[in-house]
Amino acid sequence: MKVKLVEYLENQTAFLNLDNLDEVFTAQKLAEVFEVKRNTISHYLNQLNDEGVLVKINSRPVYYFHKVAFENQFFLLQHDFYQTVEDLEKEKPLFEKKQDLFSLLIGHDKSLSRSIEQIKTALNYPENGLPVLLTGESGTGKSFLVNLIYKYCIENGLIEEKSSIITVNCAQYANNPELLTSNLFGHIKGAFTGAEESRIGAFEAADGGILFLDEVHRLNAESQEKLFTYLDQGVIYRMGETDTGIPIKTRLFFATTEELESTFLTTFIRRIPIQIELPSLESRGRNERLELVYSFLVSEQRKIRKKLRVSGQVLTLFTNGNFNGNIGELKNNVKVAVAEAFSQQHAKEEIYVTIHHLADKLLVNRSLSLQTVNQEEVVIDEMTSAEQIIEKTTPKQQRIMTVFERILTEFQANKQNLSVCEVQLKQEVDNLFDLLLFETDRQQKHEMLLYLTQYIRDTFKQMETSYQIKFNGNSIYAISYYLFQRGAIKWYPEDPEINSLVRELETQIETAHPTSYSYVNRILELCQPKLDLDVTPMDKIFLTLYLKKDDWTKELGIPKAIIVAHGYATASSIANVSNRFLGKDIFESFDMPLDVTPQQIAEEIIEYSETNDISNGLVILVDMGSLKEIYQYFPKQITTPIVIMNNVTTPLAISVGENIQKKQDLETMIEKATERAPLDWEIIYPEKNKTKGIITTCLTGIGTATHISHLLEKSLPSYRDLRILPYEYQHLLTKKTEETIFSMYDIIGIVGTANPEIKEIPFLSLEELIAGDEAQQISSWLHNVLSSEEIAIFNTNIIRNFSLEKVIDSVTILDTEKVMSEIELFMRDLEIEAQIVIGNAQKLALFVHVSCLIERLIRNIPIENYSGYEELAQCQKSYLAAIKKTFSVIEANYSVKIPDSEIAYIYDIIFRKTDKLIKDDEF
Repeated sequence: MKVKLVEYLENQTAFLNLDNLDEVFTAQKLAEVFEVKRNTISHYLNQLNDEGVLVKINSRPVYYFHKVAFENQFFLLQHDFYQTVEDLEKEKPLFEKKQDLFSLLIGHDKSLSRSIEQIKTALNYPENGLPVLLTGESGTGKSFLVNLIYKYCIENGLIEEKSSIITVNCAQYANNPELLTSNLFGHIKGAFTGAEESRIGAFEAADGGILFLDEVHRLNAESQEKLFTYLDQGVIYRMGETDTGIPIKTRLFFATTEELESTFLTTFIRRIPIQIELPSLESRGRNERLELVYSFLVSEQRKIRKKLRVSGQVLTLFTNGNFNGNIGELKNNVKVAVAEAFSQQHAKEEIYVTIHHLADKLLVNRSLSLQTVNQEEVVIDEMTSAEQIIEKTTPKQQRIMTVFERILTEFQANKQNLSVCEVQLKQEVDNLFDLLLFETDRQQKHEMLLYLTQYIRDTFKQMETSYQIKFNGNSIYAISYYLFQRGAIKWYPEDPEINSLVRELETQIETAHPTSYSYVNRILELCQPKLDLDVTPMDKIFLTLYLKKDDWTKELGIPKAIIVAHGYATASSIANVSNRFLGKDIFESFDMPLDVTPQQIAEEIIEYSETNDISNGLVILVDMGSLKEIYQYFPKQITTPIVIMNNVTTPLAISVGENIQKKQDLETMIEKATERAPLDWEIIYPEKNKTKGIITTCLTGIGTATHISHLLEKSLPSYRDLRILPYEYQHLLTKKTEETIFSMYDIIGIVGTANPEIKEIPFLSLEELIAGDEAQQISSWLHNVLSSEEIAIFNTNIIRNFSLEKVIDSVTILDTEKVMSEIELFMRDLEIEAQIVIGNAQKLALFVHVSCLIERLIRNIPIENYSGYEELAQCQKSYLAAIKKTFSVIEANYSVKIPDSEIAYIYDIIFRKTDKLIKDDEF
């Protein structure tokens, strides 16, 4: 009785509302629930309160609730006995835990965060939510999640408390669709032999609640189709009744362990808008697996009611074990190990679980080595929660969160006046940095820390050049260690009062230390995309308090200098050579397309001036006369002198750079530079011993051609006399070998997405290269360039670098796995809609082209011109309509709209008409 009472109150405490305490927490109600005398229940309740398991509120009536469950849901309590609810609420800290039921899921903020976000989207959608299909291997927690969803719906008023959750295991009806129909939809009297009375089905039983169809992959096509009426219209028909539909409001959830494409009708899948794949145990992070082990151990301790000690090696083996049954199998292994230890030691006060209590298969783990990180042993009693164990294992990360809270608490206690408490706040920050710097084990090779430190060092160099300042070397390590230990922890308080406090502190910090705040802001801006940072206002507050004036010094200023030139690498090349010659990064470069306007260039320079210190002047070297007019577009409020010099060359840039370093005045610098760099020219094309080259090109612009060239370069050996040259497709198509590149290089082949039709030069399509069928062709081009051994290395690298996934990952910023699955669905639907068969070569081309197309549409730079569209639209109206229709799913998923010109190019790829010209557009 006592054990059942604790378990019951532990579950009920999860729904506790201090503002309106439910009578279920009273002795009278508990006596009714367990059907025993009130005195008996009161005896157990008071005994459990004395043991510290339950909290007692001595009001009228008296209330009891589970202490650990309360602390997990709300906040820590100092006592087990309170006179009133108000006395208890006085202990509520500023940072009260505000969590919903999904926060009880391990991984809710990591591997399951996206899944929970999708579930909440489905549950909160108007008119009874959206159907959800849960996929994943057996034992990944699909049924557990649906039951948690049911509790969440009740807690948040999405369904009434009296509503039911009905579970139907479809495996029972795999070969009996009639029985499925009866059990799902019910039947009327006389509907079939033996139907002596009318009967409701699962849908009606779940009306107003949740219907969960488990193992839905066991339904055949006919059974799937029987669900269409409800999915489409929200009504059902009992078996034997066809006239009057019964409207049902139930939240529908499906679960399967099978591949969607191979098991379900496409028409069925389309009717389920939310599809969520739960990760396998192996794919979840090591820390998540360890948290699961802790939670199972805590659960077992509650059952055996004895202190539980678990060796570090047992924890390591559980965490690194291979469990084909995923979480379910892990849970069973933990249960068996504890049961084995309890059986042998049940007479002892403490049960010690060692490797001798584990299943044999766990001891045969080839992935473990001497370098495997071993866990420290843990001790669990009735007061221990999984969260408390986890916090002890991540002390440095927890310290950062604790210091955040201390800073805000101190700020609030001093009436939100920074000048009064700034010394204390800085002391909190300095103390934490001392711990982070000196307690991190530098003997261990932390690859992430090395990566962070290197990137922060590069960022500081960029900042020093931009703002002409010098940072203290300790700042690099301090910020790197901070970001390393902070890791992926998310600190987003939901309380409006706390958020208001953060905003006020940030405002006062910015006012008190404007320069340091601006530097910190810029550092985090530069780091955010490269380090996957989730920057919060507290990061800015924290680092500004650390990065005091002593940590940076202003250097004697010199003018900033930039090179602006047309072409995709002209300015970069001149700036790179000049900076290397000068031994310092004097110049920054702006590469501009040929059709850019002076106003657009002026806007780029103005943006540069906003993030760089140009108070000592700005020197602009340009390549063509029209750029001299850009000054008229500069805002009148610019107060710094600006020099614009035309016809930039490398010698001119070097001369200007030398004079800038000598700190000459602007007029002297210009005169001396022009004297030393007179114009002198002659054209000499090589006739023999030209460097051999391979051209990469792309129908849709130079951007993809450049990405292809990078992949080819990575495939070649480091030392080779061969250039990989990205080039505009339209120029090759129109001028052929008259293009200058053929005078400069001995071109041995062209690789790309479309053939420019140059008879003298062999062509290899990107899709053929990805397919691997033509690997020998490109190898044959290299016989006079590479040795046999180098060609073998090249062939191996080609296979690795030119996989379809690698190419798409290289040419776009999209989620490769997601976009490939969506394109695959698009092609399959298109084949059905247009009644065509798309060949493998076309499919490969579509994978690359459509992924780039999606990115263009997201960036709002579609290809808008297509020569001869009117004629094509008239002749191929049905095919174009089919492409547009099947592309609609991708449009919805990415919130984009495909123009007619892009549809025409997809048509060209499918039917291999790649001779069209397009506008020069980059991704």
